[in-house]
Amino acid sequence: MNWTEIKKDIQTSLIERGLKKPSIRLNALENIESILKNNFPRFIENPQESFGKKEKNNLKSELAKFKENGRLNSAESSVINEIYYRIK
Repeated sequence: MNWTEIKKDIQTSLIERGLKKPSIRLNALENIESILKNNFPRFIENPQESFGKKEKNNLKSELAKFKENGRLNSAESSVINEIYYRIK
C-alpha cells in the first residue's frame, strides 16, 4: 500500500467505526501526516519499507519530539497503531 491508500483506509475505518467523535482521530491523522511529511518524508514516500524498519514505540517517541509538549496524545498514538496495523 502507498501512503494515500493507507490514509484513505484509516479515514474510512474511523468514520465507519461508530466512534463518538471520529473527527478527533481524523485530525490526529492529519497531525501525524504533517509531522511525517516535514521530518520523515521517507515514511510518506515508501511507507511499507520505512514503517517496517522502525519499531512502533521508537517512532512514537521520535514523532513526539516534534510536538510542543513532547508527547503524542492518545488519538495520535492510536493513529500510529492504525498505520502499523495496515503495514503488516
